[in-house]
Amino acid sequence: MEIDSADVPSSVPGLALPAPHIEIDALPYIDSQYNDPEMKARVDSLVQAEMRTFRPGNYLAHLPEHEVNFPEDSVLQYEWMRVCEQQPMSKMDTKRYQLEPPPPEQRNDPEAWQRAVRNAEAQLEHQSTRLGNLELMQQHGAHQWRAQLNELDVASAQLKRAAEEVDERIELVNRRRKTEQLAAAPRLAALEAEWVSSVKKNLEIESACLQLEAECAGLRNAVEVATSAPR
Repeated sequence: MEIDSADVPSSVPGLALPAPHIEIDALPYIDSQYNDPEMKARVDSLVQAEMRTFRPGNYLAHLPEHEVNFPEDSVLQYEWMRVCEQQPMSKMDTKRYQLEPPPPEQRNDPEAWQRAVRNAEAQLEHQSTRLGNLELMQQHGAHQWRAQLNELDVASAQLKRAAEEVDERIELVNRRRKTEQLAAAPRLAALEAEWVSSVKKNLEIESACLQLEAECAGLRNAVEVATSAPR
């Protein structure tokens, strides 16, 4: 029988009960039922059944919709609209990288030859820039790469130390939990044995009460028969 603390007057000494409190905790270092394959399969099936009831929700439903806009950049705005309309990206124009003379019908046009010459000069400048970049990379690329690797090594070492510190804290927590649970194991075992004994005793008392009730019913019937018989 459960007793609500609100039903007990606080003025009565020794009867003031605390508010009901349920604390859910796991005892992995004491409870060994999960090691049983049948119990493990039963628990896993219950977990899977519970997970099948989950429904994905929209966690951003309470936030207003944001309209993306690039008023100061026409290129980004054009690309954004293209993506929203699911249009394919236009192919890169490689014609300006080709070094070709004017078409045959414009071979006598000085303006066409000037455009071809300007294109050739642009291509030459582009190749010169590429050669300069290659020379710079040949002179400084290895040093820059080693410096980048050193920075990555430092960052990796820092993350490794942070992960080791987290692992140490986790290990300390697990050790403390194990120590506390193993220390409480005898008390919990005694309480469990006491509970089993009390349940067994209650069942025995209930069985005895049923037997006595049956005997009382038999005696009542015998008395009723005896009193109703003619003298």
